[in-house]
Amino acid sequence: MTSNRTPSTSRDKLPRAAKREWYSLARRVMFALAVVLMVAFGQLPVERPALGSRDGPAIADARSWGYQLQNVGLQSIADGTDLLVVDYSRDGSEARVFGADEIERLRTRTDGSKRIVLAYLSIGEAESYRYYWQKRWTTGQPSWLGPENTEWRGNFNVRYWQAGWREIIMRPQVSLLGRMIEAARPSARPYLDRIIEAGFDGVYLDRVDGFEEWKRENPNAQTDMTTFVGAISSYAKRRRPGFLVVAQNGEELLASADYRRNLDAVAKEDLIFGIGGNGKPNDADSIKSSVVELNRMKADGRPVFVVEYVSDTTKRAEVMRQLARTGFIVHFAERDLRQTPEQ
Repeated sequence: MTSNRTPSTSRDKLPRAAKREWYSLARRVMFALAVVLMVAFGQLPVERPALGSRDGPAIADARSWGYQLQNVGLQSIADGTDLLVVDYSRDGSEARVFGADEIERLRTRTDGSKRIVLAYLSIGEAESYRYYWQKRWTTGQPSWLGPENTEWRGNFNVRYWQAGWREIIMRPQVSLLGRMIEAARPSARPYLDRIIEAGFDGVYLDRVDGFEEWKRENPNAQTDMTTFVGAISSYAKRRRPGFLVVAQNGEELLASADYRRNLDAVAKEDLIFGIGGNGKPNDADSIKSSVVELNRMKADGRPVFVVEYVSDTTKRAEVMRQLARTGFIVHFAERDLRQTPEQ
């Protein structure tokens, strides 16, 4: 009897081979798709994680302050200093940044009580000794980099309204790929986030008066600085609730209620002496106009800190006489800010 079944031939093997090829192709396609999706999602920006709320004294309770950017000694700060402004690094370099334990030591007085420690941050100038500086940079390259400050070598005015500079200061959203880049290349990590994550109580913004340098080029220079400070404050307080933001100089900006709301305090250099040169008295009109603007912060219930760079006892007495009724908190320092704050 003849069987109707056809003997096994290559016709039975071809479908199995085809299936194996199809499965192999499918796996390759799925792998490629997974890679594409990982890259795509890896480039999607997400908010940086929020950190715990700041703890410590209220800035409104400060009655004295110190300002030292060089030669900071962990054990040399006077116990009577309620608020201290230091650089986030001993010499500006990445190698000598203050660690969290060192910042905590700066915050702690000998009796165990706490003081406020703020990190200095220039937002109106780029500094060639900072971690982010690249040797190839020159005026106009990148586009946000302006001319060098003739009075402070190594400091360069910046077009702070441009994205390139703003991203050096802060980048609220970062992708997974961006995180990997920051981990591999520390210079890519934003300045403000370094300060927040290090454990400082807040930030002390310098060169907010940089808008004066750009009024001819940018008619909106003053408004753009107000907006920039607002963005810094909003982001920093969102990431670490209670984080303090203090702005130095540029008191003309205080006419804006929105600007004042973004600050916890304001500071002023050379209010009575120094505009025309070290130790030279300022004219009465200049002093009066600055006091009027600074008083806006006082009216809002927020402190005003003043630093005068005079060592002569007679001039110091004159500062205290003129500011006796203002309630401003005065600190005397050397202009290079090398000396330990006095009691």
